[in-house]
Amino acid sequence: MELIGTSAALFVAGVVLALALPLPSVAKRTLLLAANAAFLWFFDPLAPLLFLATALAAYGVARLAARGVHGVALGALCVPLLVPLFLPKLSFFTDAGVVASGAASTGNMVGVRVAYFIGASYYTLRALHFVLDAGRKRALHLPLFDYLVWNSFFPTVMAGPIERADHFRLSYASLGRPTREDLAAGTAKIFTGLLKKVVIGGLLAQWALPITTFGALRPGGGMAGAHMAWHEAWVALYAVALYAWMDFAGYSDLALGVSRFMGLRLAENFDNPYLRPSIADFWKGWHLSLSFWIRDYLFLPMCGRSASKVRPHLAALGSMVLCGLWHGPNLGWGLWGLAHGAGLSIHHAWTLKLRSHFKLKKKLAQSLAWRVFGMALTFHFVALTWTLVSIDATRMGLTVAYLRLLFGLA
Repeated sequence: MELIGTSAALFVAGVVLALALPLPSVAKRTLLLAANAAFLWFFDPLAPLLFLATALAAYGVARLAARGVHGVALGALCVPLLVPLFLPKLSFFTDAGVVASGAASTGNMVGVRVAYFIGASYYTLRALHFVLDAGRKRALHLPLFDYLVWNSFFPTVMAGPIERADHFRLSYASLGRPTREDLAAGTAKIFTGLLKKVVIGGLLAQWALPITTFGALRPGGGMAGAHMAWHEAWVALYAVALYAWMDFAGYSDLALGVSRFMGLRLAENFDNPYLRPSIADFWKGWHLSLSFWIRDYLFLPMCGRSASKVRPHLAALGSMVLCGLWHGPNLGWGLWGLAHGAGLSIHHAWTLKLRSHFKLKKKLAQSLAWRVFGMALTFHFVALTWTLVSIDATRMGLTVAYLRLLFGLA
């Protein structure tokens, strides 16, 4: 069950109304935890047990981290968490190798969510954040019961946002007591979320069919896209890039809207990423909760405190490759991460170069034409990287063929 459809609407309405009852705080939190477990159970009866095993293991490690255990010992204790982090994305558990329809294919592009392991990689990322923050601050953000409520919070368990425990705690005391502002903002978020994901996303998914079904065998024989014109290929590329945004941002809006109905205020997850003038700014607008997770727990630790000029470039490449492999441990997502890491590395080098040319830097910052050029360049770079994962992420032959078609080389 997603946050879309009659069953989901009835489930959300029931939880919101139950939390609005004049119950003690502990009863409301218990009720929400039960709702979270039920939401997981709808996918598979074992899903709540898988969550509980992962969450309790991480909480135990976090307690040790808060007491000062660190380094190799803490890293070794976190190794088992890599299983639920990557296992759901392995092709053995997904339908990535089967192109049943255009909608299914575009779903593969943003990561297939398997019913059995639904949300595993998201709640594991939250658990790792909890562990790492406990080690840094020598304290736990939440006690065990509230930690379980936060990490299994049903609006976010399927596709994020990867809400931080410290931010979640800010509005946790208001659980079940939404204000008029919360209800108005929640209604607006749910409306925009449905508009993005269902209406606009549905149209874009159809327009993206030439790329998402490219190379698939047709029922009557022949391969889909074999005689596609170059301009049709570009239209499909733009559609699949916009679909990725509308589909993901739409679901994030739904999660934020439902949360506001419960009195909880989650952090925004998207901020016009395709209107950004550089790849670094793109990642300040795309999937913000994941972007900041990568920055805080991968990129900055990889950079360290070294004055090395090379280390930031290696950190950008390394952190983004890991980001790609988290989406899907295969060749396409690895190359997608490598491409974005290379883009960030080049942007970093350009930024450093501009620091020694202050007048040029100021002129470019004030130039509308330069900003528009940057937006167009960034959008097309990101759009082209989607070809690595929207056709066949396990083999690159079809991707190369599609790129040749785009640039009139076929």
